[in-house]
Amino acid sequence: MKRFFIYIIGILFISSFIVKDGHQYRRVPNSSFAKGERFVYRAHYLGFNGGEGVITLDDEIHKVNGRGCYKVDVKGKTIGMASWFYNVDDLWRSYIDTGAITSQKFYRDIEEGKNYKLEETTTFNHRIKKGKLEQSKKGRRKVEEFDIKEYPQDIISGYYYLRTIDFESKKPGDIIAMNAVYEDSVYDFKVRYLGKEVLKTKIGRVNTFALSPIMPDNDLFDGGDAITFWVSDDKNRVPLEVKAKMFIGAVRIELVEYSGLKHSFNFAEK
Repeated sequence: MKRFFIYIIGILFISSFIVKDGHQYRRVPNSSFAKGERFVYRAHYLGFNGGEGVITLDDEIHKVNGRGCYKVDVKGKTIGMASWFYNVDDLWRSYIDTGAITSQKFYRDIEEGKNYKLEETTTFNHRIKKGKLEQSKKGRRKVEEFDIKEYPQDIISGYYYLRTIDFESKKPGDIIAMNAVYEDSVYDFKVRYLGKEVLKTKIGRVNTFALSPIMPDNDLFDGGDAITFWVSDDKNRVPLEVKAKMFIGAVRIELVEYSGLKHSFNFAEK
């Protein structure tokens, strides 16, 4: 009877990671973020405030593909003089599986300049490893299926997955890899851990982990190590600042407001 009881408990435990279609998901421990987070970032270009981004983790858990998901909205817009020349009003949304910390659904509503408008939804079928892209651009609609790898990450969910990484166990130069998806393209995304730094920010001097995405050759960023970003060296692992070397000039994005954190920031001693 005791063995039977343990067997039943085991089945219940395993089934908690399985969706109705029979697919078994990984379990990624997460104590870094929870419902209700909100961050405000400012983007600076050539010494001017060029844009503002607001990241909100919804207060509710949403069901997508039969799984509980965090809903994260990223709203970006140009501000100040930048909006005189090129207006941007974008919404990016990710539904991130609460257990596997992988993307279940990704949405974009892009409005840039006077003529560019795009609406796009990508859903992921983890059981058969397929993605479905539905895109409307300039009055043209496209629906396309494509192959995906295990545990795909969109541009938002990838950053939240990085917040679950134990950087204390990493050494400078170590690589963190994930399977990334952008539109219908699938690629191996790698981030190099650079080490610990103290960063002076709008909210104070914070102990951080420094990271750099390994960029392929492209026409936008200047070099494979063109981007560096810093996350707080504490249980939150909040992205605090991004610096990017671009062919048109350097861009810096910094955190200016925050609320709803699970833990206190690890401020550096003066």
